[in-house]
Amino acid sequence: MINYQAIFQSPDPTGMMQMITEAYNFERELVQKCTNRRLSRVVEAYHHDSLPAQAPAPFPISFIIFERADGDIRGLLDEVADLELAVRLRMVHNAASGIAQLHSIQVAHQDIKPSNLLVFKPQLVLGRTAKIGDLGRATDQQRSAVHDEYAIAGDPSYAPPEQCFGETPVSFEERRLACDIYQLGNLLTFVLSGVTMNMLVHTFLDPSHSPQNWRGSYEQALPYVQAAHSAGLDALEGFLPSHMKDELIDLIECLTDPDLGRRGHHASRKAGQPYALNRIVSQLDLLAHLAEVRQSRLAAA
Repeated sequence: MINYQAIFQSPDPTGMMQMITEAYNFERELVQKCTNRRLSRVVEAYHHDSLPAQAPAPFPISFIIFERADGDIRGLLDEVADLELAVRLRMVHNAASGIAQLHSIQVAHQDIKPSNLLVFKPQLVLGRTAKIGDLGRATDQQRSAVHDEYAIAGDPSYAPPEQCFGETPVSFEERRLACDIYQLGNLLTFVLSGVTMNMLVHTFLDPSHSPQNWRGSYEQALPYVQAAHSAGLDALEGFLPSHMKDELIDLIECLTDPDLGRRGHHASRKAGQPYALNRIVSQLDLLAHLAEVRQSRLAAA
């Protein structure tokens, strides 16, 4: 929604008007594009419109109406602390499917985080479902946006390490798609453990090597970030189920690798498509299915 009152009360109303309306129009056209392409794992926009100024509102209101969710994954985990592994993995699989659908139309989300994984009412057979929402910081290769020039387009707390250290890759694949893959791994880590990979890396990274204090290049900082990443993975093992620990650690490791040259599914990198999501989606689907089967067997025992 556009807050016209804030625009006209700002020190630079015309500049603020241009920035906000460009951002609104970009998101409006992008969500319409997603709806037209029937991206089933991306939150659908039902309607957009503008209401004229009238009492008691002295300014017009422009808005987009999205399908209504029950909440987000963070809220669900707060509500149900012992949420089944099968449900957690299935919803991350839903997220990966939504990101893959966006990538298929040359769109990168760039702001994947728990509050943007929206949870919908459970279906009788499939259980709870989730969709990716909030395309306000997405990048569309076919249309420019104000935030395309930002070093970190989304929430800095969930940004991949190269962005935190000021590294700006040139290619769309390394700058945008690799960012989504990292953030998906960050999301998976959070859904399984309650902490993100960024939090874990920060815990084990010496303050002198942090993005705030480092004065060298990201290439020079990378060995220290990799060591903190490795220590974070070791700490993460304690949160994971023993029967699936190795598979989950391997997946999280390749999704969140600080080195852009090693990020992505191993098989996709060997095939020359390092940031393809098809194998990641398939692996999450398999892990969710195995967890669902195990849950059913335990319930029947």
